[in-house]
Amino acid sequence: MIICTSNKDTHTMLIKSAVLIVTAMLFFAVSAHIEAANVNYAIGVYGGLAPSLGDDLQSYLQYYRYGSQSGVDGINRTQDGYETSNIDRLLGLGFGISFKTLLFENYQIRIAVNYTRGMWGGEGTTLFGGVPTLLDCDYSFRMYDVPLTFGISIPFWKDVKISFNCGAAFAYGWYQNRFTENSATTYKGKFTGRGYPLVILLEAEYFINDKIALTSALSYYRGATKLIEDTYDDDGNIDYARLNFTGYRFNLGAVYYFISI
Repeated sequence: MIICTSNKDTHTMLIKSAVLIVTAMLFFAVSAHIEAANVNYAIGVYGGLAPSLGDDLQSYLQYYRYGSQSGVDGINRTQDGYETSNIDRLLGLGFGISFKTLLFENYQIRIAVNYTRGMWGGEGTTLFGGVPTLLDCDYSFRMYDVPLTFGISIPFWKDVKISFNCGAAFAYGWYQNRFTENSATTYKGKFTGRGYPLVILLEAEYFINDKIALTSALSYYRGATKLIEDTYDDDGNIDYARLNFTGYRFNLGAVYYFISI
């Protein structure tokens, strides 16, 4: 199924995002009715890396015109007499803020807002065709997501807690590609869309006092959009792609608890 984004899609996306946030707020409101001694709240900030942002960045044009069946991984080609440069998957840089409720010291509800964009990779020169033709490639990807997860928090020794969470996220992304043949003909693709990837999060906290902890986290997202038609119409070409949110993220940050741990 092919879908195109529109103002209606954007409005729907904003509504669903608001619903997710309101749902989380309801969970917090419910938890507030539990005895205060058994409830704690925390806010955290963090930043980190997202290897292979956008996954393999596969598109219709890559597959059928340039013979790449595995996106960026399959488009790299070299041959003596041609000056090429390797095209690497995107390495993303991101940051976010989280809010969570800790129930009975060991159970938690967590919601976060994240923004991630590709910062390195996704650019280079390769070859295509029976008679080799130089092909300059450029890829970009950025996204924001709002994950809502539930999990357990287990204390280790006096100063360490490790938590395991799972849930889902509302994600919205932007993906662009550009292919230039022999520095002359250029094809462009631009894709925007939303998805609801599954989320698994493993986080460790080291307390430097009774309210503040340093954090490190590994999260895994899995999910993609439906097939989307690109919105560029001035290059005489129509491309199709899915925005793939699947991948790992590594974050470092800090968290503040409102009640002493």
